[in-house]
This record gives sequence, structure tokens and C-alpha cells, in this order.
Amino acid sequence: METLTIKTETKGDVAVVTVSGRIDSESAPALDAELTKITGTTSKLVVDLKGVEFMSSAGLRVVIKASQAAEKNGGSVKLASVPEEITSVMYTVGLNQKLGSFASVEEAITNF
Repeated sequence: METLTIKTETKGDVAVVTVSGRIDSESAPALDAELTKITGTTSKLVVDLKGVEFMSSAGLRVVIKASQAAEKNGGSVKLASVPEEITSVMYTVGLNQKLGSFASVEEAITNF
């Protein structure tokens, strides 16, 4: 079981958060804290999920919360490099209609 790692960088006026490992009920609070901090300072956020091996409902809630915070400030959250297993869950719960999902970070950034 890989522990959660979170790396944040800025590309222009977009915050890019690269996440790897497992996002579950134990690790989701760390991701929530980071995304809350970021959405307090910028309204454009890309979450790169390329290295995520598992995301529970706790992880989905964190992403939804960040999306709502960004929207309140006139921005949005876009997802990049979403693994197929997570994409299928997003379709099942209807998040694919709420959040933009892109093949790469660069593609997500150009869609702001």
C-alpha cells in the first residue's frame, strides 16, 4: 500500500497539485488541507491523479469540496491523467459532468 504524496506547483495563474498513492479515509484529510489552502488563494486548480492507485468516496468528497470552493471564487477544478478505475467511479456517480477531466496537465491548463 503506497502512502499518499502531494506536490504543489504553480504554472502561470494555475495551481497544479500532483497526487500519488492511495486516497482513502485516512489520507483524504491531508489532501483536503492542501486543496483548501490552495483554493483560498487561487481559483484555478488542476489535480493530477496520474499516480493515484485508489480513491475512496472520501477522496471524491475532497475533490468536490475543492471544486465548490473554486467556483465560489469564479474558478474551477480540472482533473488530469485520471486512472481508468477512478474515471469509471466518476461516471457512476455523475462527477464526470461536474468536473472536467483531461489527458494531461497541459491540456487541463489550456481549458481554463
